[in-house]
Amino acid sequence: MENLIKMSEALENLVQENDLVGELQGIEKEHDIRPSAELKKVLNEKIEQERDLKIGILGRVKAGKSSLLNALVFKGQNVLPKAATPMTAALTVLEYGDRFEASIEYYSQDEIETIKSKHAICQNTLENSQKEKLAELREKNKTGKSDSELQELARKDAIKKLKDEVSLYAYYEQYEQIKQSGINPSSIGDKESLICSSYDELNEKLKDYIGSSGKYTPFTKSITLKLNEEMLKDVKIIDTPGINDPIVSREERTRALIAQCDTVFLVSQSGQFLNDVDLELLSNVNEKNGIKEFHIVASQFDLQLSAPEVKGNGVLDEAIQRALTPLSRQQKNVFENKKSSYNDKIYEQLTLFDVLYSSGISTEIINNYDDLKDKNATHAWGLLKKHYPDYFSNKETAISNLKKLSNIDEILKVLENVRKKKDEIIKQITDDFVSSKKSALNLYKNEIDAIIHKKIETLNSTDIEEIKAQINKIKSIKSKVVINANAAFEDSGAELSSKLKEKLNAQIKALFDDISNASESAKGSETVTETKPIDKGAGFLWWRSITGNRYEEKDYQVTRDTLNAGPIRIALQDAIIEINDILGGVYSDNVRKWKKTILKDLLTSLQESVGDEALDADMVKQTVRSIIANISLPEFSYDATLPSSLQKSGKLVGSECDEFLNALQSYRSELRKKTSSDIKAICATLDKAISNANIGDKFINSYEEKIEKLAKDASDKEASIARYNGILTKLQEIN
Repeated sequence: MENLIKMSEALENLVQENDLVGELQGIEKEHDIRPSAELKKVLNEKIEQERDLKIGILGRVKAGKSSLLNALVFKGQNVLPKAATPMTAALTVLEYGDRFEASIEYYSQDEIETIKSKHAICQNTLENSQKEKLAELREKNKTGKSDSELQELARKDAIKKLKDEVSLYAYYEQYEQIKQSGINPSSIGDKESLICSSYDELNEKLKDYIGSSGKYTPFTKSITLKLNEEMLKDVKIIDTPGINDPIVSREERTRALIAQCDTVFLVSQSGQFLNDVDLELLSNVNEKNGIKEFHIVASQFDLQLSAPEVKGNGVLDEAIQRALTPLSRQQKNVFENKKSSYNDKIYEQLTLFDVLYSSGISTEIINNYDDLKDKNATHAWGLLKKHYPDYFSNKETAISNLKKLSNIDEILKVLENVRKKKDEIIKQITDDFVSSKKSALNLYKNEIDAIIHKKIETLNSTDIEEIKAQINKIKSIKSKVVINANAAFEDSGAELSSKLKEKLNAQIKALFDDISNASESAKGSETVTETKPIDKGAGFLWWRSITGNRYEEKDYQVTRDTLNAGPIRIALQDAIIEINDILGGVYSDNVRKWKKTILKDLLTSLQESVGDEALDADMVKQTVRSIIANISLPEFSYDATLPSSLQKSGKLVGSECDEFLNALQSYRSELRKKTSSDIKAICATLDKAISNANIGDKFINSYEEKIEKLAKDASDKEASIARYNGILTKLQEIN
């Protein structure tokens, strides 16, 4: 790196000291030669950006993520509170800091208003459902229940039905907690910082913000903890709240952070190992993320050791293996069955490493061995001593085996191995960057060398009278050169514009096909059982009404359309990003290739129109390169903001499903029109930039300047040659 900067500075000084900046400007741009200070800054930023090891923690609520992180980072201290619901599980980032510090980010007022409006819809649905059920219960009240009892039964039934609407119910639950907090949302700011002196103090304060019953928990969107922990040096841990998050902005930030991770751990409960929710969480892991390692942790592993088929004759190591074997088998089977959903690279990542197990309860027991108060830990401890008495008979043996069950040391080894790989990757990134820039500087140096040699050769073979004659010749063909140069440039540009439009349209079409495929894959249906009173008909209606026998409750099944909105929204946003990249990337790539082609076209045109003897081919080439490198062509940017009607996540049902699909169809239609219009605009702007470039005048003026510079050098040939030889000597010393 130091040699690279030294070489860059030496070449930079040489060019500036010998007044070669303008002459070499085109060559500098072709080889992407940057000022030394800028090169140093870019290199340092590149290394710094890759420095931290980023670890993502995925897992459904109550999977044991907090217990695992408490064990890994805080040696088992319960620093991170456990969230009770998906909606209150804040996005948590852990990184190194000199002191205990927490930065809280709250939901914005707009986001809270969205939660509130969705809650109002839920409330209306709940009330209508409750009224219908209450009327039904009153109609067939055979046991003489009080009206308050019937109302409570109707309320529970209505809530049960609302819970089936997963996305809507999450909003309902969130706003109910906001109301229960007694805090006016408008009194909450955007952010807040907490400074603590100890883990105990930090834990107590965090309970208010991310604890299951914290007063600020329903307002907390994310939290960043800076902790003075050795293992967090150069490490960033991202504890995610999951996906299909109704708060779309939080889900998008979660996805963005996971995409930056070097390794990801999926924490899955041993008793419900790799269920559908776990697999949906893995939608965050895709080929574009660049995740280098993926591990599955079977949490709450101690619970598996009580099963009769596992405990056997009470040998702990054998029991651990018997409990672990079916989990490993399940891992292989699950991903084998889902293989068609992943590409080969992701499938290999998901199945490369064996299942890790963990037991947060074991760490809890170790830390509170002599004063165990937690009920769950006390129960687990009793089972372990009952089923494996030989391994937990005394404190020393018990703690050793509890550490084995916690498996934290093995998980830390995995992290250490990833850290080592990270260092190797950073070194490789640095080496590749330095090698690339060193190669560019060498090419630049060689071009300078060739230009200086050519200057010396020209001065040795040309006298001042020949140069003056050439200047006069150029003046006589000036208008012809201008006309032919402009024509050749515009013809070549028109061909570029045509090819560019064709390529852009083809790639954009492929992206819209991807959106359609994602939309079809996200569609589904579900059958639910509902009940309604059926009039038996015939007989003494008044008597059956009195006795409660007039109606009977019948179950019937209803099939509803469903839509998993999250993947569609993600596919749409990814497509928009791709559109932006394509419209920018394909454009830039084609323009770059065209700049190489136009040089040949211009040379051919000029030589055919004015003859070889009128123009020096090397000087023409150097002039054209400099002009083309400095032509300013249009840049392109794209707005990827989605309308609010598509800012949804989770499972949509019935009318909400239809509304989303209609909004999607409308947006896709508008987006397609916009991209088509933008492609036309790009090509039109390109055509205009090329036609207005006036390359003929620029060329002839630049060429005349070079000829006049040659004449000036020729007027004192010996001094000029000596100066150029001095430049060559200095060039040879630069490496």
